[in-house]
Amino acid sequence: MKLPLVPLSLHALSSRAGRWLLDKWRIADPDSRAWYTRAIYLDYIFNSAVGLFISLAIYLSWPGQPWLFLQAFMVVWTVYLTARLGLGLIYARRTSLPAGAMPAQTMLRWARLPILFQAIDGVMLSLLCLFIYPRLDEVTQMALMASILVMVGSTAFSLAGHWLAMAVYAPPIYASLAWVSWQQEHAYAQVFALFTLAMFGLYVFYASNQHRTMNKGFELARLNGELASQLQAKNAELQELATGRGRLLATVSHDLRQPAHAIGLMTEQALNDPVCEPIKDTLRDLHGLSQSLSASLATLMDLTRLDAGLVQARIAPTPLEPLLDRLRAEYGPSARHKGLTLTVGSSSAWVQSDPVLLHALMGNLLANALKYTRQGQVQVTVEEAESDLRLVVQDTGIGIPADQLERIFREFVRLDGSLPGTEGLGLGLSIVRRYAGLLSHQLEVQSQPQQGSRFEVHMQRAPAPARLSAQTGAAAAQDARLQGLRVLAVDNVDLLLKSMERTLSAWGCAVSTAECLTQARARQLERPLDLVISDFHLGDREPDGLAVIEALRASHTPGRALPAILLTGDVAPELEAAAGRAGVVVLHKPVRPGVLQRCMLEQLDAGEKPSERSHT
Repeated sequence: MKLPLVPLSLHALSSRAGRWLLDKWRIADPDSRAWYTRAIYLDYIFNSAVGLFISLAIYLSWPGQPWLFLQAFMVVWTVYLTARLGLGLIYARRTSLPAGAMPAQTMLRWARLPILFQAIDGVMLSLLCLFIYPRLDEVTQMALMASILVMVGSTAFSLAGHWLAMAVYAPPIYASLAWVSWQQEHAYAQVFALFTLAMFGLYVFYASNQHRTMNKGFELARLNGELASQLQAKNAELQELATGRGRLLATVSHDLRQPAHAIGLMTEQALNDPVCEPIKDTLRDLHGLSQSLSASLATLMDLTRLDAGLVQARIAPTPLEPLLDRLRAEYGPSARHKGLTLTVGSSSAWVQSDPVLLHALMGNLLANALKYTRQGQVQVTVEEAESDLRLVVQDTGIGIPADQLERIFREFVRLDGSLPGTEGLGLGLSIVRRYAGLLSHQLEVQSQPQQGSRFEVHMQRAPAPARLSAQTGAAAAQDARLQGLRVLAVDNVDLLLKSMERTLSAWGCAVSTAECLTQARARQLERPLDLVISDFHLGDREPDGLAVIEALRASHTPGRALPAILLTGDVAPELEAAAGRAGVVVLHKPVRPGVLQRCMLEQLDAGEKPSERSHT
């Protein structure tokens, strides 16, 4: 049997309206649902208190004996409002607990409960409007109308995301109040009725706007959360890449430093051996290649240390003359090998800087200038002013185009790697900039293609200390101090141990060698030691070099410090920190013989004067 068309249409329309209300009520996002629900229950606390006050005011102001319906209404209404007020307080307390304290199903039940509450509110306030409102005087009617409109209107915000609860609550109340007001006989009855309907329109309009605003707000919050998650994931990915790059650089540089260190020691020793005179040209080429390899590995080491946060600037008054002497001695042979003229000026000035980092900065600039200069000269000059000065590295090299002056300071950038002798990693200038930042030195560059480049390092002058030790004949005195110096070299690689022994012996040292802690202790018993040079890795089954140094120090003559140098290819922060606490200087492989010699002399200067040594 077919249903009539009109009832069927009404049924379809009501079904669509019901689905629309359900869709409006459904809030998929749990956080949004929790926020909406909390707003409703907070409103219950306020509205329940207002409702109880209105009920008490009506009951007390009722003329004569309250009739039975009013008494029953007041009892039910008071019990209901009290229960709703208690639930509002309970929910507010539960949602103040840490996130995740309320299970999802419990939260969903609390979110559905307002539909029942709003339906009861709608029925009770409609009964109030239909049966109690008409029996009041005009003044009380106006007060009651104002109270109901305020109480119902205040829910437009909290119910804006809960349309089903709004549908069973607000329309019955507004309709009942408007209809009853229209039936009154006083002059303002129709005005009150129209005003009530207008307020209902404003209520729906405001709730609809608030609904859209809150949805947009939650959508933006959701998008922001997704963007934050994506950014966090991307940061984690970039951090993993940076960590992987650091591990790769550390591993590669560590594995290559051992042979590079041995090659450097052996070629320099061979160049000083008159027996090797016929093959010195070949040895010079080999030595140049070993220096190039050492420079690349040192650059990798610098980058790894910078990325690991191991480099800390120790700013102090620093003389320039020792720095200039070192640059002249270290890079003079490379310049002569390329047929270039290297001129390094002199200066008695002092600056506020870190001597170690400043040497690394200037060394990278000078190495870069020599690399990209095919003919002509490279100059290092000091331009002094009253309060500051500039260290200038100027060359007659290939120059840099103006649009590339900023790009050259990026990592792994080489503008022209096709020229002979310009092979490298493209890291030198990026490290220069990072060192300049650590030292707070201003770095400037000027360049013209095919005319050369000029790099300036601006730094603050510093007053020279009042007491300066005499420097005359210092080099000769330093060389003499190595004669007969009792040095123990510890390394588990026989080739490295032999090359270290030859190098130290050529300087006049009395060298003992050991491959492990047991042998090191035996050598110490044979004769007292003045200095220990140990590799860090001595095999998986042996204590490391730092442990060997500490054990030898424990057996050393009381009251005298035993200077020690630790050689390693590692750049781990933990090793740096442990060596610093032990007062052991760390040299990272490959170590040039000149650097090792200076470090040995510095250690002797820092410690107590060595004991009388045998020169036999």
